[in-house]
Amino acid sequence: MSTLERIKTRTDYLSVAASGRRWVTPAFILQIKDAGDSDSDPRVGFTVTKKVGNAVVRNRVRRRLKEAAREIFPVKASEGSNYVLIGRYACIDIAFKRIKSDMKWALQKLEAKADLKSAPATDRAK
Repeated sequence: MSTLERIKTRTDYLSVAASGRRWVTPAFILQIKDAGDSDSDPRVGFTVTKKVGNAVVRNRVRRRLKEAAREIFPVKASEGSNYVLIGRYACIDIAFKRIKSDMKWALQKLEAKADLKSAPATDRAK
């Protein structure tokens, strides 16, 4: 996957926010929801609220998240999932290397929780 598949509609963003899982880091919040179609490419959406700053600051945060996601998601993201990255103000000052490592860690943690939830109750007890 050379380019990221994007989430573009408000209903998709709201769906991920309402019934998805999340992982919070200083630079961003990552939300994930299984789309149910394991054959489709993972889709990613980006958002930064006005609380973060003016348009220049928000765009800078969004660009940093997009570039990190462009490097990490093709390798680490699971097929058939929707992801939303919510930028935070700290993303401006944190080193880009740290943003990428936090993104890898968040994906790993959220995928691990997905495996636990999909396993039957008898397997978890062992």
